[in-house]
Amino acid sequence: MDKENLPSEEFRTPENILQPDVRTKMMGVQSIEQFYENIKSYQLGQHVDEKIRVQFDTIKNLYLHAYFVYRFFPIVSHQLYVTLEHALRECIGEKKLDDFRKSKNKQLPKKGPKFSRGLKLCMTYIVENELIKNEDFSAWQRGKKQRAEEVYSRKISEVIDSKNLDSYEWNEDEIDYENAVYEYDYLEVVLESTAGIRNSLAHGSPMLSPTPIIEFDITSTIINKVYERFKG
Repeated sequence: MDKENLPSEEFRTPENILQPDVRTKMMGVQSIEQFYENIKSYQLGQHVDEKIRVQFDTIKNLYLHAYFVYRFFPIVSHQLYVTLEHALRECIGEKKLDDFRKSKNKQLPKKGPKFSRGLKLCMTYIVENELIKNEDFSAWQRGKKQRAEEVYSRKISEVIDSKNLDSYEWNEDEIDYENAVYEYDYLEVVLESTAGIRNSLAHGSPMLSPTPIIEFDITSTIINKVYERFKG
């Protein structure tokens, strides 16, 4: 492998520091502009504390540098969860969270696991206090849209069969996106996964999957909505 033109694991030199990581090229990414387009839409609103917005933009800058150093990806993911916890603590306040922790722990068996002052406590608080909702997340919205289209597709099949038609033209205007019944609890998935992923990354993990785009989406959604509803 040509380490000057396609560097990967080694410590960089001044000569190759701005060369894309070989794995970036293998992903089909041809320019840092593509990386920029991936994350430029994920922003925190002006209603979010400035220090949180600065942290979030710092992570976006690190993500851009992952174009050159693939192993920055897990660092990006970890820092997103660190910033998420910091944002929730700043927004809700330590006293409210501590009172909530004590209340929750009183409801748990004495010899069982308890809530600590961590990300899972913060996430549990915002879910139980409805500061975040399923419909806030783009993944849930896509799921509801797909469900509406599945219902419409079955309706088309029934019309074709009942009227003995050869075909039926797909018409977006006939799809009831608004009233589609979609009961998937995406919040439960987010609640159960965020703290676990954060802890895995914090304590060392070989994970190198370039997934921060999903995490940028989730963390920015949570921070924006919680600040909007708690302080709005």
